[in-house]
Amino acid sequence: MAAVGGWEIRPSKLGDALRNAQILDYDMVRQLKDEMNRVKVFRGYYDPRFIGSSQHATATHILSKKEAPNCSEALKTIRADIRYFKWRNGVVGHTTVIWSASVEPNCELVYEGKLETAKDLLDAIEMSEEERGGPLSPSLIYATAAILEGCSFVNGGSQNTMCGGLEELARQQMGVYCLGTDFKAGQTKFKTAAVEYIRTMGLTPKVIASSNHLGNNDMRNLATADKARHAKLRVKHDIFAAWE
Repeated sequence: MAAVGGWEIRPSKLGDALRNAQILDYDMVRQLKDEMNRVKVFRGYYDPRFIGSSQHATATHILSKKEAPNCSEALKTIRADIRYFKWRNGVVGHTTVIWSASVEPNCELVYEGKLETAKDLLDAIEMSEEERGGPLSPSLIYATAAILEGCSFVNGGSQNTMCGGLEELARQQMGVYCLGTDFKAGQTKFKTAAVEYIRTMGLTPKVIASSNHLGNNDMRNLATADKARHAKLRVKHDIFAAWE
C-alpha cells in the first residue's frame, strides 16, 4: 500500500492547493480534493534567504525558531517527521523523499568544496553558521535527513543539492540513492541535443528560452531572487560549457 505525505511552508491543504492551481482536469480535482485534504502535511523548515521575497508573506506553516534554531535541530525534527510518517502509515517498504519546492539559490559551501565528503556534510550541519562559513540550503537538510532515515532522495530543483558529501552519505546507507538536477530533465536533454546539433552546423545559439505553465511558484520566486535565477540557469550553462 502506498502512502503520501510531506512538508509545506504554506498552510493550504493539498486538495485546496490542487484546486487553486487550476492545472489538472476539473473533474479529476473534484474527485481527489477531499481525499488529498486528509493527507497530513508537516510544517516546513524555512530559511528566507533561499526563497524569493515574493514568497515570504505566505510562508506561515513553518518550524518555529525554537523548534529549529539551527541546521542540527532542523535535521532532527525532519528525521522525526519521517519516522512518524512511516509509523502512522505502517510503511515497511522503501520510502523516497522528493524535493518539489521552488528552486533555491545555490549553496556557496558546495562551490567552495567544503561539502565533498559525508563527514564534511555532517560536521557542517552540526557547526554554527559562523563556524562553517555560510548557510546550508534547506534542500540539503531534507536530503540528509532522508538518507539518514534510510530513504532515497530525488532533487527536483536545479540548485546544487547533489554535492559530493550527500552522494557519499547515500552510498554508505545500503539500498538508498540520491539523484536529480531538475524535473525538466526531458526538456533539458532536448536542449542539449539541439544546441549540439546547431553548433556542429556552424551556427551559434544566443538564447535558450523556456516557458513555465505548470502553476508552480518558480517564476514568482525567480522574479525576486537573483541568486535563484543563477541556480535555475546552471543547467543551461552546463549545456554550453563544452563549447566555451
